Amino acid sequence: MISECPNCKQALRFSDAHKQKLATAIEKLAPGRTLKFGCPKCKKTIELGPNGSPVERKKTPATAKTSAQQPHRTPVEPPEPQDIGWLSSGELNEDQIVNNIPTAMILMLEDEIKQNVIKSLEEQKYQLYFPKTVDEAINSMRFRDFAVVAYHSEYEAKPLKTQDFHQFMMQLSMSKRRSVYYILIGPEFQTLFDLEALTNSANLVVNTSETEYLSTILKKGSADYEALFKPYNTLLKKHGKN
Repeated sequence: MISECPNCKQALRFSDAHKQKLATAIEKLAPGRTLKFGCPKCKKTIELGPNGSPVERKKTPATAKTSAQQPHRTPVEPPEPQDIGWLSSGELNEDQIVNNIPTAMILMLEDEIKQNVIKSLEEQKYQLYFPKTVDEAINSMRFRDFAVVAYHSEYEAKPLKTQDFHQFMMQLSMSKRRSVYYILIGPEFQTLFDLEALTNSANLVVNTSETEYLSTILKKGSADYEALFKPYNTLLKKHGKN
């Protein structure tokens, strides 16, 4: 006679009368039938066969079957922004520094942030150009070569993607665009967040609160850009493309 529940493993204490009833019920089982009753401890079903032993049934792992039929998909999350705690120290390895190219265009409102940008680009030995209007800036881009363009996301006082100059930069021919290092500056950006820069068709994004470190940020961003695209640019030149 069964002495413990096969589910909770707790001892089953039956009275003699109860044992006799179970024995009688088992003897009267029709072929292929089993005796089922609830465990007084865990309330789960106990199933006994014709010999009075617990019946073990193999459960079909429905979940496992479903998983085998359908490939597991791991949720995709965008990468986190870089840790920029090193900015305040201004420390940068020599192998991260790249050669400067002289001309930079700045389109920003007259405020302290612009002065920070001017100071940083002058430290990098850029010759600075300040167009008075967006039209002047666009015309200059068509006829002159700029190594760097620093643009504030609130320059035209409307959403960035609808601003004329930013649209011009997004539609610039790739042969021209590859030679321009486009910096977007604004309160909505996370400094040195490459994915955010790519989403906004820029090479570098800088938060306005960190423009005082732009000189160091530019060295780091330019070095990363050079490391990423130098093999590609070398291949283009090899095939006669600038």
